[in-house]
Amino acid sequence: MKDSWKQWILDYSKDKEWKKRNHPNDKYFPKKYSFCTLDRNEVPFDTELDSYISSFIGHSNYINNEYVLIKYEVGDFIGKHYDDKGDNVITYICELQSSDCKSHLIIDEREIMETHYTRDVSHEVKEIQSGTRISLSMFGTKKISKKTIL
Repeated sequence: MKDSWKQWILDYSKDKEWKKRNHPNDKYFPKKYSFCTLDRNEVPFDTELDSYISSFIGHSNYINNEYVLIKYEVGDFIGKHYDDKGDNVITYICELQSSDCKSHLIIDEREIMETHYTRDVSHEVKEIQSGTRISLSMFGTKKISKKTIL
């Protein structure tokens, strides 16, 4: 993702309302972080960003409804889980700002800064020890096929 896009999103999100998810002891999906959403019409370069994401993924067989920013501060994390809720078929993630402790998204024991994956891939972010990590997520949902009725 272009650095200028990352910086615009980081600057713009400073004035957004961040909602907290604080469930560190959840048996099935432990998590502690904040998030906010960006409607596509809020992003002045949305057409270019959406095209970039489609190109990065390698196809556009999904619907991009919005962008979700996830902020991890000291003590925050997201336990190992799958993005298998609802009609989600593909997830795109790009780290916009790294934490001081360099805790990144982990898939298959590898730290990743930008990636995409399907709903059957487990992933996590280890607890942040210092600094703040912010990532952009796009949860692509299933396209509804139109059938002609004769």
